[in-house]
Amino acid sequence: MKSKVKSRSRIVAATGRGPAARELLHVVMLVMRTVAAEMRRSRRPLAPAQMGSLMRIASDPCTMSDLARHQAVSLPTISKSVDMLERRRWVERWVDAQDRRQTRVRLTPKGRRVLADIKRRAEEHVTRTLTPLDAHERVQLAAVLRILTRVLAPGEGRAGC
Repeated sequence: MKSKVKSRSRIVAATGRGPAARELLHVVMLVMRTVAAEMRRSRRPLAPAQMGSLMRIASDPCTMSDLARHQAVSLPTISKSVDMLERRRWVERWVDAQDRRQTRVRLTPKGRRVLADIKRRAEEHVTRTLTPLDAHERVQLAAVLRILTRVLAPGEGRAGC
């Protein structure tokens, strides 16, 4: 009986908040590293932060301030990033007619095509990476991802933008 209690205590300790947070951060970093490496291999290399900007802009045109808040960076930092995206003709900026102090940004048709291609390639890469999982593990992974989406992005129906 004591061994069952001891075993259960070890399981609880191993799945506590601290270890779970460390493990999640470790997995997120592994995923980001492999996806970032895949993005760097493209004809037009793209940093993960710029992909995040494209995904946010694709969901709805936004102000530069909104985009900076979304990416958790300063306005000058997001401005430099958008400059690069604009040079590639993936986004365009305009001054908001209702509030001339606000600069808004939206994807161009070329930007939509590029983002769709990047997302497709990233998804194919992750799919190849997950190939060794069996059907039961895929179901478990999907369940965990739904939980993480609920906790990390309340109000969003699914992962992503």
